[in-house]
Amino acid sequence: MKQNEKIQTRKDEVRFKTSDIRRIIGKYLATNVLRTWNEDFVDDDTGEVVTIERNEILFERGKYIDNDLATEINFYLQSEDVKEVEVSNQRRLAYENKRTSLYPFKISATIGGKRHNFILQAQNIIKAYEVATDYIELNFTQPFDIVGIKLMDRIIILNDRLRKHVEAQEGANEEGEESNDGEDQRNDTKYYKVEADVVIQSEDEEEPNKQNYDFVVKTRDVDTAKVVITAWINSKIKERIEKENEECKVVDISILAASPFACNAIVEKAFCLAYKEQEESYQLTGARLRACP
Repeated sequence: MKQNEKIQTRKDEVRFKTSDIRRIIGKYLATNVLRTWNEDFVDDDTGEVVTIERNEILFERGKYIDNDLATEINFYLQSEDVKEVEVSNQRRLAYENKRTSLYPFKISATIGGKRHNFILQAQNIIKAYEVATDYIELNFTQPFDIVGIKLMDRIIILNDRLRKHVEAQEGANEEGEESNDGEDQRNDTKYYKVEADVVIQSEDEEEPNKQNYDFVVKTRDVDTAKVVITAWINSKIKERIEKENEECKVVDISILAASPFACNAIVEKAFCLAYKEQEESYQLTGARLRACP
């Protein structure tokens, strides 16, 4: 009877970096082998010399290293175009995309036997789980289980603390912005999921540009949600005008659908940012609204 082959997992992987050609034969390239060098360019405007790092892929990840390939790699090692290579005893070709910006996730959890839903922002599912766990541990006292994590890629998260753009209401301060505990003081707000068509026109366009957006808004009613959405879009257009000096305006906002959204809390963005890997500075809402093409 033929014995089953041992199942390979990451637990069995042996991965290492080396410049010793004898150690890489019979292994697989774990990462692309790059030739790296610097090139100097002169900035035409300032005359300043700018150094840019350039890369060329010599050998792609996943290649099996036989004697011939080892000889080729050794040539670049000897010429010092390559310092070392990373190899593995397993052939791994797929890799997870590295997201640098934050994306909205819906987290479902049972806490003390009751179902709770949260909206938060994270770079990936693993980070979303960490944010949710941290938040629940700090804000609840009973045992819990995370039972669902869903990426809501097209959702823009808002709440009606945009009071300076909305008429002053009960719970607002003199500037029209809600006080820290204002949202807790009001019990008339709910979460809504709103789909809207936004028609925007820039000064150099003959025809307006229509874009579709999905929002999750915590507010009093659908009418107020539309005011909040309009205020948010106008603020983003204003930012774009100031940054790129491109005049554009909102022509129309049409609410296509609005319905109550099951949510217990939106985790503050400042809390979520504590788990963001600082590879690149991004603002979710600003990056996702392309007001003018």
